[in-house]
Amino acid sequence: MARTPFTPVTTAATGTVFASAVAVDAGNGNEWTNAGRSFIEIFNNSASAITATFITNGTYNVGTQAYAVADTAVTVAASGTVGVGPFDTTLYNSTTTTVQVNWSSGTGITARVVILGTA
Repeated sequence: MARTPFTPVTTAATGTVFASAVAVDAGNGNEWTNAGRSFIEIFNNSASAITATFITNGTYNVGTQAYAVADTAVTVAASGTVGVGPFDTTLYNSTTTTVQVNWSSGTGITARVVILGTA
């Protein structure tokens, strides 16, 4: 599945105009490049709650046994807005250094990714 990339906006001390949120890709999921300073705002403009599932890529080792870390599921209430992040690079970055997210529904769901700039 080819995920649809989000184009993040980076904040600045002088102020940043946020781009409008864009429709999510419920069929393929979305992704964005992550350096550990990003967060995502999710806007649910529908009448039902949805779940955004952030894929983890980490393991927890006990002795010689490695256990996969469960993906992070975040519920967004009907007509609600949720901010999620920041995303630790070791836990959330894929092999292509992106955070990947799947959606339980895309109807009426928009999102935008923001990267915190440096001072």
